[in-house]
Amino acid sequence: MNNTLKTMLVAAAALTAVASQAQDKATLDLLVKKGVISAEERAKTLDEAAAARAASGVNRVFPKEDATKRFTIAGYFQTQMENFGYSQTATAGAASTSNYRSQNAFLMRRLYIEFIADVGEGIQGDVVFDMSGNTANSIDRAMVSHTSSIGTIDFGYKKVTWGYEESTLSSLFKASSSKLLTVERGITNRYWNESENGSSTATVSTGRRLGFGAHHTGIHYTSVANPQGFEYGASVTAAAQGFNNFKGLNDLGGYANLVYNYKVSDTQKYAVGVNYGKVRYFSTTGVANTMANMEGYNPFVQAQYDNWTVYAEYLSTKINGSADGVAGVLAGDHKPVGENLTVAYKINDNWEAVARYTNLETDGRGQAISDGVRDFGTVGGAGGAGISASLFNKSNSYYVGVNYYFSLPVAGGATVNGANAKIQLGYERSEFKDTISTTTGAITAGAKANVDAIRLQAQVAF
Repeated sequence: MNNTLKTMLVAAAALTAVASQAQDKATLDLLVKKGVISAEERAKTLDEAAAARAASGVNRVFPKEDATKRFTIAGYFQTQMENFGYSQTATAGAASTSNYRSQNAFLMRRLYIEFIADVGEGIQGDVVFDMSGNTANSIDRAMVSHTSSIGTIDFGYKKVTWGYEESTLSSLFKASSSKLLTVERGITNRYWNESENGSSTATVSTGRRLGFGAHHTGIHYTSVANPQGFEYGASVTAAAQGFNNFKGLNDLGGYANLVYNYKVSDTQKYAVGVNYGKVRYFSTTGVANTMANMEGYNPFVQAQYDNWTVYAEYLSTKINGSADGVAGVLAGDHKPVGENLTVAYKINDNWEAVARYTNLETDGRGQAISDGVRDFGTVGGAGGAGISASLFNKSNSYYVGVNYYFSLPVAGGATVNGANAKIQLGYERSEFKDTISTTTGAITAGAKANVDAIRLQAQVAF
């Protein structure tokens, strides 16, 4: 009877072990303590359970193709609260009005999941899905990569290097959406790198964002990381953003990047460089205007000195031939320019203070408030929407905020404080000046609109 009971208990423990290693160990320890089984029988049962787990696939991920050497799952998500206040001066000399309804919202700002398959010989596939619904499509990145002693070649859909807040070539200062020092990107980067959203007729043209940088499909090269010298890169891509915008036209563009790094220590490092690009201009219909090119430069400097981090950049692009591909009121050459200066101070391992100034002048081409202030909509209230839906020639913004980085344990008992888990709170005052008529192209100097934005964001990355 005792032998039968013992056999049943050991068999049950072994079956349980396949499902839960911690539970089977605790069960077997209890049986040994009660004298039901011996320590040798416990050890044998644990070995058999481990073999059963390996055979069944518990605690393992099996790639479909046997050639896969390593399969990685990563991602991050951001939850955000935002509030907008609005005031305006409709014409020069007029009284400022501010009794407009505020805008409030909660949203999932980003919800990314990434799959990386390494098949060996320096070749890997990388796909990133954005399930937040905040992009034009659900794909944020999709490419085949090959890395060797001469650098990395990516073939597919990814960000081109243009605008510090979007991406940077420097291996000393990696930029991404998850590592932004501010809650949102500034007016300048949004104007160049968000998707083109203007429209035109023969008599009306609305200008707006350029769709110059950010996500393009093509071939991208990046040199080997060099913390004490030059790094460089280049891309040949479709001119239009997106990954399926072929129209059978001459729609290719090119980008080139150069940066010099100088690293003294982990807390003292510097970089200076320039990004260049030349692409065709696209209208909102996705049809290229073969007579209109965009060509621009983006010089920048980056530095970290102990607790201080600073980066500054200048963005300039000339649109040649026509603003929107027709003889509209905004047709002709335009040269929008912008500046971005950001300073951050690490108070301690957990707290960081951030300030940013951005400035944009569209050279008569125009920018809507929603182009610079993400999620802002035209307002109601006294006087109706007023000029909140207008095009503006100039804009600037001032941002102040704090970041809190959680202390997370890592192997060896140490802790890390960074983008894996953080909370960001920021206030930004954005000023839009001088409205542009979409029917005559006339600029009304003195007209002004202000947006006060407060954003709270929490992030977890894995």
